[in-house]
Amino acid sequence: MNTADMTFPLVTLQPVVNARHGWVALSLDTGGGIDAAALGRIFCEFGLYDSLDGLPCVVALDDAPADLGEFIPARDIILRLPAARCADADFADTLLRLQRDGFRLIADGLPSVGTRLPPPITGLALACDDGSPPAGAGEWLPRLPGLHLALGVDSTDALAHCSGANFQWFAGNYPLRPATGTGAGQSPGGPSVALLLKLLTLVAQDAETREIEAILKQDPHLSYQLLRLVNSVSFALTQKITTFGQALQLLGRRQLQRWLQLLLYANPVAGRPSPLLPRAALRAALMEALLRHAGPTGDSGEMIDRAFMAGMFSLLDALLGMPLAEALGQLNLADDLMAALLAREGWLGQLLDVVTAAEHSPAELGPALAGAGLDSAVWAETLAQSCRWAIQVSRESV
Repeated sequence: MNTADMTFPLVTLQPVVNARHGWVALSLDTGGGIDAAALGRIFCEFGLYDSLDGLPCVVALDDAPADLGEFIPARDIILRLPAARCADADFADTLLRLQRDGFRLIADGLPSVGTRLPPPITGLALACDDGSPPAGAGEWLPRLPGLHLALGVDSTDALAHCSGANFQWFAGNYPLRPATGTGAGQSPGGPSVALLLKLLTLVAQDAETREIEAILKQDPHLSYQLLRLVNSVSFALTQKITTFGQALQLLGRRQLQRWLQLLLYANPVAGRPSPLLPRAALRAALMEALLRHAGPTGDSGEMIDRAFMAGMFSLLDALLGMPLAEALGQLNLADDLMAALLAREGWLGQLLDVVTAAEHSPAELGPALAGAGLDSAVWAETLAQSCRWAIQVSRESV
């Protein structure tokens, strides 16, 4: 593979959720180092704006030119700008122009004591890396009318704490932390994980359709979830699927296998959407897209399916509250897939390193891309296009 061109800014997208775990926005970060032309490529040429389909996007910038609206659409875009820059009198006219163009504006970080933020700034984005808002947040948050974003929310306790501190939006990796107290892997009202794993094993072994149907008939909730997901997140089917027998016939084994993988994560708890479902969907979509785009020549459909499975199954430890090796032991997976998931070995392991590094920061993404020999512009385009499906899944899981 040719040496990767890393001149394009390193781009990450992180889900922004509300207190009920539903996706309300995506947060785009490049470490601040991106200009208007590169943003134009991401949103327009690479298709991120279309992929968002009306979902807001919070864009972290060190600065913003007054004519930014000539490069990217302003609607549904929230600019996150350093608090010190927002308070700079020389920047006031630019903020007003951006607001008139349709951008929403929030300040990143706590303003200095005695600072007054101008009217275009309607909210704050604050790092809550220690699980709680920084000192002084309680004084500033009530002053501004807009939504406030808590960053670095990496535990459910931090989510609860920040929710009680006047934040409405949250970004962080709390869904990726292994669950505790999951018992037998059964969410209230949902199909058992054991049953889903049994179905996945049968599909992987190319079992008779009647065997698969017999398992499906054991759980009405499972058949309901399958039909709901298949009908709502489109495969461009020309007719609605009304029975799981019809789903088996029309989808085929490959797509059925993928939806069963999704259903592992689809059990809502206490009426809330699963925080893991769209995250697993995004990992799977990215793995498949990266393999299609940059994988070794001649990759088969089977290898592409393994890439999808690597992304999907990489969160089984968080789902089941057990070590990943133990969770995977219940499945009969190919050796290269197991090596990728457990030891990050092989091409699939390198791609999985990229996908997981991107969930943290551009600084962690850079070495992972270099290790896989991937171009940062190729990554940005893949990310912009792959998030579409995860957004659809997040909406349908509410």
